[in-house]
Amino acid sequence: MTGQTAIFPGMVTQRLRLRRFEAKDDKGLHACLGDRELVQYWDFAPCRNIQETRGWVRALAKVAQPEDAIAWAVADIKTDECIGMVNYHHREAYSRKLEIGYILQAEYHGRGLMTEAVQKVMTHCVQQLKTRRIAAIIHPDNAPSIRLATRLGFEFEGGPLRDYWRVGDSFMSPIVYSFIAS
Repeated sequence: MTGQTAIFPGMVTQRLRLRRFEAKDDKGLHACLGDRELVQYWDFAPCRNIQETRGWVRALAKVAQPEDAIAWAVADIKTDECIGMVNYHHREAYSRKLEIGYILQAEYHGRGLMTEAVQKVMTHCVQQLKTRRIAAIIHPDNAPSIRLATRLGFEFEGGPLRDYWRVGDSFMSPIVYSFIAS
């Protein structure tokens, strides 16, 4: 959008608000990115302190280029407190495909909240962006993420992708799940 500022595509579900990241989201996001258990399957090391997470919040607040990527803060609809994140990235508009990622504070697991959030983003991607293929790159030991993807209609596509992610001095080999919009 030359010369214009794109309007951030905020969304609301029954229990959540998906919105642009704000400075106030540092503690909520740190409960995700600073949790070694949660990020053990991600392609980066956990944030060591709140200052590191604040850097992520600033960066994610700027990730709003619909042609490439968008990151949403997942916020409780009643309190507007950040409890997680959903994003799409590696979008290829011509090929009508992108990748999706998500993370939720551990204390909110098991309530269907991430299903609600990811479903809303998937609907946005298919209806607004005309995406046909959505991929989720998942570590093979991340059973909750695999269950979520499967519940949302993703199917195992392949892998492991050998040494696909570098984390520090080591590499991880994730698998691919994909959703094809009809």
